[in-house]
Amino acid sequence: MATGPPRPERVSPEWRARALADLMTEISPRLLADLRASGALSGAGTDAVQLEWDAVALHACIRGVAAAGARDDDTANLVDAFHDLLLPRLATARELASLRAHLARRYAEYDGITRTLGRDGAARVPSAIAAAFAKHVGVEGAALADAVAPLLEAIAEGASSAVADAGAALALPPLEPLRRIAARLDAARIAWGVGGSALLASLGLVTEVNDWDVQVEAEPERVQSLFQDVPHTFHGHGGCHADWKLAFAAARTELIPRFAFFVPGGVVRVRLAVSRPWRGLAIASPEGWACAYWLMGEYDEPHLRARRAARAEALLAHLERAGADRARTEAMLAEPLPEPLAARLRALRPLA
Repeated sequence: MATGPPRPERVSPEWRARALADLMTEISPRLLADLRASGALSGAGTDAVQLEWDAVALHACIRGVAAAGARDDDTANLVDAFHDLLLPRLATARELASLRAHLARRYAEYDGITRTLGRDGAARVPSAIAAAFAKHVGVEGAALADAVAPLLEAIAEGASSAVADAGAALALPPLEPLRRIAARLDAARIAWGVGGSALLASLGLVTEVNDWDVQVEAEPERVQSLFQDVPHTFHGHGGCHADWKLAFAAARTELIPRFAFFVPGGVVRVRLAVSRPWRGLAIASPEGWACAYWLMGEYDEPHLRARRAARAEALLAHLERAGADRARTEAMLAEPLPEPLAARLRALRPLA
């Protein structure tokens, strides 16, 4: 991978607003597309869907900002800067005043729902707001509200994490080169997720990311064919690694097709599972990367093992505190893991 110091990011309202705007630009259209594809919007008024989705998704984002615990004046300034950056991406200059007026009406309604339910009813807020959204787009019954509620909660959690991350001076490589690479993967319908130190940073476990390690679920030849015009180095199997790598030095990015490791019992595949969004990026599975780091801590080059083992322990300790996704844990337990690692996974409590 490329070496050299990562780029430090200054903590400022403008930077945090930009991170939130980028997050929403990335995930909001994707969530709406998934919602349309699910059929849950069947019967909805076509003209109303985009407008109402923008309102309910933006409100969820602002709920997440408030939950991050900033001072009231900081939150207000951040929200204003966020709107100034994002709304021109959603509407033309002529439409902006109308959009702002619509958002003000919906925010007032959704804030009223939140206040009415109060602290004791906070868990019911996403469902209640989702039901109001369903009513606005003209869909009866509970199916649409049931589909929308977890999406709103995911947006709120993503926004809260983005603001919380800004509380520390994270040092990151540039994002734009990574996004250009990811855009090619998306166009080819190749699933990807960022792991490595960026995954740890997304969980607040490290504050410095030297490069971007990206899992991709495709054969290495197919991935190579997408980047024939982009300078990179191709690496085959080496050491305990049973996978391939495409290293893009200028982009500080490494693509890892078919993430896998040689172990005494065979080959352990770490299949891609996207766990959450962070800074507009798809973040890979902490369960999978905990296993990957554990295996590297055991079987990688001797001079690398201590650092890998420390990262494995950080991720496993996080999963012990927060709980582990059952499906992702079971997927790893289906691999020929060494028994000490399998025992650690079996002992993890599932997410609530």
